[in-house]
Parts: sequence; structure tokens; C-alpha cells
Amino acid sequence: MAAAQLLRATALTDEEKAKFEELKEAASCKIALEAKVDVKKQAVTHGYIFNGLKDHAKLQMIDQHNWSGSSVQPYPQVIPYHREPAEFEHRGLLPPGSKGAVLYADGANSTARKWLVAFDNPSKKVYVEAGPTGPVNWDVIEVKLDASESTSRFEDTVLGGKALAVNYGQILMVSFSN
Repeated sequence: MAAAQLLRATALTDEEKAKFEELKEAASCKIALEAKVDVKKQAVTHGYIFNGLKDHAKLQMIDQHNWSGSSVQPYPQVIPYHREPAEFEHRGLLPPGSKGAVLYADGANSTARKWLVAFDNPSKKVYVEAGPTGPVNWDVIEVKLDASESTSRFEDTVLGGKALAVNYGQILMVSFSN
């Protein structure tokens, strides 16, 4: 990983922790009101993706992958620069549960960057990447996801893309920035 660097530190900064905790509380209340899913039979991932790109670029979904389960509330096709996160919901029968990934890019030209998040519930694992656009090998991403933890941070030191995610179980918080 010469061009890009995976940051293994799982500790969040105080600002990141406060942002994610506030949104996690709001999401927990919303999920409690919508508790229609039998959690003994299904794993559910409520995802929240933030677009924090400094140039206010829109993120376009370019690919998605499901190892188990599927998105119930579709992944957002476009995520504008915004203070509010874009939402999705993914469910899968137990076992194996809710395990998927979504890939976004900030354009189609040669300087475009991609942002990827992969998640696995109920194991509470998450993996993120940021970097130049190009093909994705989903088998490789699954190996990285399986080896990951509940927090993932990645920084592309060449193009400046940053990705951070925390998997709280039913709630997945993701932030893409530069």
C-alpha cells in the first residue's frame, strides 16, 4: 500500500466520536419506533453515509455487492455534500446475516476518487477504502472485511480521500471526506 495507507488506529477523535454518537442516538430512536423486524431471524444494518468533501462534490453510486442479504431501503444513488447523512437499510436472514458493500465516486474523469464501505452484521465488522477509481475485486474486499474490526479508517495520501466507519451493530456510521 505505497500510494494509500490503511490507518489501523481504531480510536476516534473526540469530534468524530461526538458526531457519530449524536447520530447513533437519533438513529436508535428511529429504529425503536420502526421495530418491525424479528431480530432473532434477521440481521439489519441501518446505514448512514456522510459526504464531507471539501469541494462539495456529489458522490455517485457506481457499484454495490451483497454477500448475504440485500438492501431494503436502496443505497442512495447520489449523496450531495450535506450535513445530514444519506440513509440505507440492508437485511439478511440469520445465519449469515447482513453483509454487503457499496462504492461511490466523485466523478468520471481521470482524477475521480472512489469511496467504499463494506459491512457485516451481526459480527459488527466494517471496512472502508478511498482512492483512485478502478475495478473492485469483491473477493479481496470480503477478505479485508472478514479481517477487520468494528471501526475502520483509511486515508489515500496521494489523492487525499479519507474514509471512516463505525459499526455499532444495527447502526453503521460512515464518513467520506478529503
